[in-house]
Amino acid sequence: MEESKALFRTIITYPWFTNSSVILFLNKRDLLEEKILYSHLADYFPEYDGPPRDAIAAREFILKMFVDLNPDADKIIYSHFTCATGRYFLNFNHLPLC
Repeated sequence: MEESKALFRTIITYPWFTNSSVILFLNKRDLLEEKILYSHLADYFPEYDGPPRDAIAAREFILKMFVDLNPDADKIIYSHFTCATGRYFLNFNHLPLC
């Protein structure tokens, strides 16, 4: 996760993307929902103070970790939690992007 956050910060602060909005795909939602039932997010992120075994609270916390890396209040980050596997995901015609 730390590596993903570092990469995301690099991308959103890169000069080429100064005036660009960002679409953030947080994949493997299904694995998070499965694993959160038997592990507590606070064991891995001590700053998490949400309820254990709550997938929605975990997703909100993870999203906030990424959004907080954005130093530009005017830059819009569109986020999508996905459960994407194989070629189906690569066909963007199936994604409801708003």
